[in-house]
Amino acid sequence: MKNETRALGFAPLIMPFAFSFYAFFADLPGFNMQDGLLPFIGLFFGIVLVGLPVVYIYEFFIGFRFYQLLSKKKRVNIFTLTLGGALIADIPMFLIWPMTGGGGTVSFAVTFQLFSFIGFMIGLNFWALLNFERLRDYVNNLLKSA
Repeated sequence: MKNETRALGFAPLIMPFAFSFYAFFADLPGFNMQDGLLPFIGLFFGIVLVGLPVVYIYEFFIGFRFYQLLSKKKRVNIFTLTLGGALIADIPMFLIWPMTGGGGTVSFAVTFQLFSFIGFMIGLNFWALLNFERLRDYVNNLLKSA
């Protein structure tokens, strides 16, 4: 239970970094640093302030239920957590997008990829935190044998 608690607490903290990373490479306005570093930092902290509470609420009410289902079926692995994270992260995008009327500066495809990437990274982080001791022991054994 200790690993699950740690994973639930720390996995969503990767969201602002994953968002900023993908937004930078997708050349989203403000995140492409054409206006300088200060607006980028301001947008990053805006994502932290607005996005993290939403991600935590979303994880505790939907993501944790998904994890419990996978755990009950004994299907917790890197593939189910990362792909499940990507699919679950797309649910709010599908709910919000029709209300916008499809307008805006960012296309549906970029938004879909952005949400999917964030969910994928949270799922990957969740898996890594669940298996932290096992991964640490594996790396230590590799270093000792080298």
